[in-house]
Amino acid sequence: MTHLKFSADIDIIPFLNAVKACKGEVELRTPMGDVLNLKSELSRYLLVSVLAKPELIADAEIVCGEADAAALEKFLKLI
Repeated sequence: MTHLKFSADIDIIPFLNAVKACKGEVELRTPMGDVLNLKSELSRYLLVSVLAKPELIADAEIVCGEADAAALEKFLKLI
């Protein structure tokens, strides 16, 4: 599994399209133990609403398989 963080200037629509194209699961994990499957439409809506207040997910990370990480790296940074 690869762990990534959001870049400060993420372009959300292309990012969500890239997530949709991923073969495996792509999860947003918070330090409090919350896990959102970003392939789920409901989770995607939650992510978009939370991105309006980036401080809410400042310590969150994206977890995905290595093959999918390559497709998402232009939107995220490796941690």
